Amino acid sequence: MRLTVLNDNTRAKGLINDWGWSVLAEGNYRFLFDADTRGEVLAHNSKVLGTSLRNLDFAVLSHWHYDHYGGFPLIAQLNPGLRLYAPPGGTIEGLTVFEVIDAGEIAEGVWTSGALNGFEHAIAIETPSGLVIIVGCSHPGVDRLTETLLDVSGYEKAHLVIGGFHYPSRRTLDKLTRMTEFIAPAHCSGDEAKVYMRKNYPRKFVEVKTGTIIEL
Repeated sequence: MRLTVLNDNTRAKGLINDWGWSVLAEGNYRFLFDADTRGEVLAHNSKVLGTSLRNLDFAVLSHWHYDHYGGFPLIAQLNPGLRLYAPPGGTIEGLTVFEVIDAGEIAEGVWTSGALNGFEHAIAIETPSGLVIIVGCSHPGVDRLTETLLDVSGYEKAHLVIGGFHYPSRRTLDKLTRMTEFIAPAHCSGDEAKVYMRKNYPRKFVEVKTGTIIEL
């Protein structure tokens, strides 16, 4: 199982980036979680990183904010009719939007939290290393999303939680550490959260930026 960060707010040499978030997951399924702000960023970075945006099995949109769905028109061009699991509230021309409302399994070994507050969902993936949870901006709370996914998947603890945590409190981060082995704050998590994790939980903290590849 491999996660490739196609865009994060933090750039890397040879890659370009926006304020946004996009991760390509490759395991039993190939799917894109969120699609940044611009297709050009995804196209450039995927080419430099030697991976393809074609032949996806499905895609996931965490919530309808532009820094998460702006690149999906490109994905639609490369994968016409691709199923997009998203909360209610929007459409992408060329993609088949499947509205996610309740928590449940969307593919074998892949679960959604359901649209918490009717607005945002996250997903969990069964991997050889354990359960991996990918979040977008965590407006409902990264701890709440994680708890929901642990419950629906039947896991007691996650291996990794990665994504935007929406400037979490220290209390939220402390709580999250009890639910997962590793934590990779990205996108809208903020520098304070990263500094706090690095200082207080160095064995759990995973640094993430555009171009990061995580093998699981």
